[in-house]
Amino acid sequence: MKIHPIFRTRIRRMRGFTLVELMVGLVVGMVVLGAATAAFLSVSNSRREMERTDRQIENGRYAMQLMNDDIALAGYWGEFNPNLVSLPASIANGTSGDPCTTDNANLKLAVPLHIQGYDLGGSAPTCVSDVKSNTDIVVVRRLSTCVAGSAGCAAATAGTTHMQSTRCNTELALPTIAQWYVVSSTLADFTLSKRNCVANGADLRKYIVHIYFVANNNNAGDGIPTLKRAELGAGAFSVVPLVEGIDNLQVEYAIDSDGNGSPNAYTADPNTYNSCVGPACVANWSNVTAAKLYVLARAADATPGYSDTKAYPMGALANNSAQEMGPYGDGYKRHAFTALVRINNAAGRRE
Repeated sequence: MKIHPIFRTRIRRMRGFTLVELMVGLVVGMVVLGAATAAFLSVSNSRREMERTDRQIENGRYAMQLMNDDIALAGYWGEFNPNLVSLPASIANGTSGDPCTTDNANLKLAVPLHIQGYDLGGSAPTCVSDVKSNTDIVVVRRLSTCVAGSAGCAAATAGTTHMQSTRCNTELALPTIAQWYVVSSTLADFTLSKRNCVANGADLRKYIVHIYFVANNNNAGDGIPTLKRAELGAGAFSVVPLVEGIDNLQVEYAIDSDGNGSPNAYTADPNTYNSCVGPACVANWSNVTAAKLYVLARAADATPGYSDTKAYPMGALANNSAQEMGPYGDGYKRHAFTALVRINNAAGRRE
């Protein structure tokens, strides 16, 4: 039986792909898909790395800003002049020996010591733990910048330490400077007056102690180095995580030994500066008018294929030799930050 030519044409047109054509098409499709997948992964990895770097830099800047703002206010005691108060006999006397004290008498003794530090984490205060080795600890003492009970400022409550100082001439005529100001967590103790000498009228301000340190972990065992702060609360210190990824903190202190408000020298440890002993070491701390901060920020996650071979300058050691951190040889990227912070109240009273 003969097939009409029209049907022969239709049969030829209905032929499918050959096996070779199908295999070539599959290979081409796989190549295109592979290229698209590689491009997607590359873009995704680049975006992830940029986010990791941005977060690392932002964390470093934030940590610097937090400490900068707080240290600049160190030694703010409202209307009271702390230069009138005698220094403790030694750095181990009373409050200065343990900045984690909540004892009112010891906190009152510490008013002349607006800042205090522990070089390379030595003899860390009792209220901090998990301190990363070879990192500094810095203590800031001051009052709140707002008056307790004023708009936007919490009212004074029993158990929370506050300070009150007199402006009344009658009270300023009392024989000892210790009678001119009160540091207490008992509200009934605040009886001093303003300039008008109306009893119990002087402002109350919250007494602040902040202890900054770098911990090995944010949460127990997570391995994320974190800037933390121990804060004086009602009868106890509490530790608050501030910024993740802070790998190191170093501080140099500017000492104004001639009392004109300008630094005469910088040292990583006023406890040993100029071979000081006893009262001379306490005087070194009371003469600190500025601080150089060195912060090393680390990415939260390791970068695949990366090895940190850099050495990061982190100021000077107590013997004035240069201090470097690293190379770490791990997969974490790092960035070093530095800033000079003027302690406005301590420096300003000397000018």
